[in-house]
Amino acid sequence: MWQGIKILIMKSKIIKEISIAIKAIPDGYVKQLIDEIKNSSRVFLWGLGRSGMMARAFAMRLRHLELESYFIAGLCPPVRKGDLLIVVSKTGRSKMLLPPVEAAIKSKAKTLCITTTNNKISRICNKSLILKLPESIQFGGSLFEQTVLIFFDEIVEKYRQKMGISFERMKRNHANWE
Repeated sequence: MWQGIKILIMKSKIIKEISIAIKAIPDGYVKQLIDEIKNSSRVFLWGLGRSGMMARAFAMRLRHLELESYFIAGLCPPVRKGDLLIVVSKTGRSKMLLPPVEAAIKSKAKTLCITTTNNKISRICNKSLILKLPESIQFGGSLFEQTVLIFFDEIVEKYRQKMGISFERMKRNHANWE
């Protein structure tokens, strides 16, 4: 029975899409983002819709790594020089993405965009990581969001290993409200 399930999973077009998208991420992207994070005082994340959810999840994991990070919403300090703003957007088309980027630029913070195209946001940010995605059978930006979440988890794991942070240490920074 288990082999039958394994075969069905491996034949899934969605799993294949995700695999192709992950393999297409340039090797240097992980190092680039880790270096940007390490060389920043604080990390701010921004995105809309499901892309914003992936950004929020990454901000949480950065907190688990004892990094000062924020998703732009609710309680959030002002951005300043030495900070890093990471914007997550598949298309970069929404005008609602601009105000935080403009504020970061005005404050002389570093800006980095994770996207799939050369767009207004990617052009005004200091750096852009452009993900090349295959055609998808999924609705909307699902493949982008799945790829970004896995990419962010790879960043977390590589950073954790590089800095010698144990799971136990991360757990101490995990919410204990439940």
